[in-house]
Amino acid sequence: CNGDRDGRLTRAQVPVDVLSKVPATDIVYLFVDKNPQPFVGSFDFMNGAEPFISTRIKMGETSNLRVVVRASGKHFVATREIKVTIGGCGT
Repeated sequence: CNGDRDGRLTRAQVPVDVLSKVPATDIVYLFVDKNPQPFVGSFDFMNGAEPFISTRIKMGETSNLRVVVRASGKHFVATREIKVTIGGCGT
């Protein structure tokens, strides 16, 4: 977690791992519903690449993480609540 000048924890760097098991996944998008900018990023995969992402996301409060996968021209969505404790640390 990051702190302010007084050492208080103000926001979380939440570790996120995503693995798509949808065949022919070519793009994965990440969104955090309650972030000021909900769109986190997009990740492109070449043919045959394993659609796996390991990253950290800044979050200031508990929110849903939405993963949108594009495969064979269709979109699939998975949602998981990420809890951020008082002070901004996520689990």
